[in-house]
Amino acid sequence: MWTTSERKFLKSLSTPYKIQRYLDELIYNPVSEACSPRYVMMSGDGHCLEGGLLAAAALELQGHPPLMVDLVAHNDDHHVITVYKTKTGWGSISKSNTTLLRGREPFHKSVRELVMSYFPFYFNTKGQLSLESFSGPINLNRFNHWHWRTSDENLEEMGMSFSDLPHFTIAGKRTLDRLPKVKDQLIEACFLGADQNGLYQA
Repeated sequence: MWTTSERKFLKSLSTPYKIQRYLDELIYNPVSEACSPRYVMMSGDGHCLEGGLLAAAALELQGHPPLMVDLVAHNDDHHVITVYKTKTGWGSISKSNTTLLRGREPFHKSVRELVMSYFPFYFNTKGQLSLESFSGPINLNRFNHWHWRTSDENLEEMGMSFSDLPHFTIAGKRTLDRLPKVKDQLIEACFLGADQNGLYQA
């Protein structure tokens, strides 16, 4: 599976903080196809699914199950977060093209509480709040036939299949459309440094 150097590098990302810092340093990849963690390490770039898979692989070497949560948005990009649980609660690691949808510290009592911490900061380029629903934790071991850790193949279809799993509704489309837009200062902060080619054009 992993080469000696790959395993050594992933094990050097020995805490969620170190994994998140590594993901933050990756160049954002606006291309829709998805590469395995092996190729993210080689290329130095990645989008949310690619970064999430790498985070899951690194957490797995720390003894955590490789878990992701799928976030579905209305009139906006969908997103995935890699989640883990410690004695203090649920936390997340995330690669994002925005500044506000990255990781969360492990102080949340449930996955829902963790996901809701994203709600006020999940909006499109017009400032419309957009987080509609979320899945339960998805154990990536169920996708081992994709060889997602080291595959040479495009994993986009695997990621898209997450949307076929059961999801929990946060707010319906009509409710989201009625909510007030977020303030301009928050929009500016959220998209600071974003790759415009990778943003959903609302």
